[in-house]
Amino acid sequence: MAIAKMQKVSIVTAPSNKDHLLYTLQTMQNIQVSDLSLKVTGQDFTFNNNYQSDQDDQVVYERGREVLHYLSQYQQKVSLKDKITTKRPQMTMDELHQTVDEAAALQLIEKVEALRQKRNDIQDQRQRVEDEQTTIAKWRALDVDPKSLQELKLFDVRLGTIPNDENRHHWQQLKAIEDVAVEEVFANENEIGVAVVALPGQNDNLQAKLAENYFSEVEFNYGQTPEETFQTLESERKQLIKDEEAVVKDIKNMQESKATIQLAVEEFFNRSQRANAAQLSYDNQQLSLFSGWIEEAQVENLQSALEEAFDVHTFAIILEETTEQEVKEDEVPIKLHNASIVEPFEMITEMYSLPNYREKDPTNWVAGFYMLFFAMMMGDFGYGILLWIGTLFAMKVMDLRKSTKRFVKFGHILSYPTMLIGLAYGSLFGEALPFGLINPTEDALTLMIISLVIGYIHIFVGLCLNIRLQLSRKDYASAYNDGIGWLALLIALAIGITGFMTGMDMLIPIAKWFAIIAAAGIIVVPMFTSNNKAVGGVVGLYNLYGVSSYVGDFVSYTRLMALGISGGAIAMSFNILFTILPVPVRFSVGILMIIALQLFNMFLSLLSAYVHSMRLVFVEFFGKFYEGGGRAFKPIRTLQEFVSLKDVEEN
Repeated sequence: MAIAKMQKVSIVTAPSNKDHLLYTLQTMQNIQVSDLSLKVTGQDFTFNNNYQSDQDDQVVYERGREVLHYLSQYQQKVSLKDKITTKRPQMTMDELHQTVDEAAALQLIEKVEALRQKRNDIQDQRQRVEDEQTTIAKWRALDVDPKSLQELKLFDVRLGTIPNDENRHHWQQLKAIEDVAVEEVFANENEIGVAVVALPGQNDNLQAKLAENYFSEVEFNYGQTPEETFQTLESERKQLIKDEEAVVKDIKNMQESKATIQLAVEEFFNRSQRANAAQLSYDNQQLSLFSGWIEEAQVENLQSALEEAFDVHTFAIILEETTEQEVKEDEVPIKLHNASIVEPFEMITEMYSLPNYREKDPTNWVAGFYMLFFAMMMGDFGYGILLWIGTLFAMKVMDLRKSTKRFVKFGHILSYPTMLIGLAYGSLFGEALPFGLINPTEDALTLMIISLVIGYIHIFVGLCLNIRLQLSRKDYASAYNDGIGWLALLIALAIGITGFMTGMDMLIPIAKWFAIIAAAGIIVVPMFTSNNKAVGGVVGLYNLYGVSSYVGDFVSYTRLMALGISGGAIAMSFNILFTILPVPVRFSVGILMIIALQLFNMFLSLLSAYVHSMRLVFVEFFGKFYEGGGRAFKPIRTLQEFVSLKDVEEN
């Protein structure tokens, strides 16, 4: 179809109507509020960049989302059937607004946050206790209170560790110190726990010797033996485990409150988006003004909706013409309108870049070629059937978000050409059907020629679209340099190949001179359109050098043949592997194996076809004519993750 024609619009109303106006616009989903200045005679409007709602709805929304994510970690496992078939509740914007109990939802959010913090505190305490246990456990063989030993006046007692090196060198060094007793309390691979007993007055000498052997003193402040301390800590640890279990139970009991929080999250998000839009208003004491964009065809609907929501004397709609400057600077938002079968392919265009307001929507062309490319790379009737069944099931049974549903529909549409090409190839899960127009493995050369012909047509169409675009802008030089000249070369190529293959020798010189004239034009035209003829000639020669890129483009289309053959060959090899298995294995484990292998090959084929078809569109097709750079049309968003709004189009 085409890019929707946009209209710049401004709405003026009383400040008291501001919130309700934004609510109405959010429900309609047909206007994008933007920062567009407007001069109104006799009024002094100031940009409102300090708008605040009654509370920071964005913060509350994020808290709610985080709480829901936390609760989901404790919910009971849901069966696969329930996951697939569960649908979001449906209601209108008004019903959602009236259903949400904001105070109750905030209390629930705060309660979950408190429980989460309580559990984190318990886990921190438990970690501390376990770390202390790990430290004290090594000293459990010591049957006296370490603190009392360190308080002796007649002896200098120190407890600590030394490295447990090869041959216990440090241990031997400590044992060799005169007038010092050293006892081993524990030993492991890394360290030895020792008790060092010395007479008072040897502190300086003893300290030096201990330092030489990397003695690390351990402080004990428990007032009990290590064993008693360990058991005390163990009792504390067990109590913390019980406390944590009680908190987890309370968290699990909060699952019943998830629905309340989910609805509140929806409401808080919607309000936060209205608050964001409110910051783009222009205000004075008497009036508030919003500016933005709307489809030209939706202006009457906007008028009707506002007349229904407000007294006709309390608002005014001001329409303005879109300026050339706004179009040139890509300020006009882009909204695409395409037929139902083409609409899912907008995701391919969007992935590259939306068209700007000065060009045409290429999605129709993208859809046709992409379906052909994808089907040729898949090339199997069986895989097409599985894709058709899977996507149809998802669309009929599952509650899909708009973006997901569009992707699934995209796959469903692709299943039809996949089945058709699969029949043409005579392939069913790698097995040959009794009919088929071409066998990819036996007629690889023929399939390669078909792929190149398709590539020729694809590039040809791209150049024609470029010529149309440049002519519409009256840029005749670019129309020739970037379109007509190359199109003439392609036509010359087709004439030459036709003459060679049919034996009509007269066509070959025609093709040669046609190509020479076209190439000369590519060199000469820039010379006439450039102020500096020499520079123009160099530019023309450089443009002609681009013929090498066209060779690469044509080679790229051989992947239509290569991927189609490789997928079928892999499927065939899996089937051969299945047939050589012993009969008992073949009809037991072998069945599961062949199903898994075929599904794996189908996944690889899907991935390859999806990516490489996109590459042929982005590089070989869009590279010939497409500019892109458009900005998506963005009305005031709604979330619709936990609820489906019946009266609001999903973003």
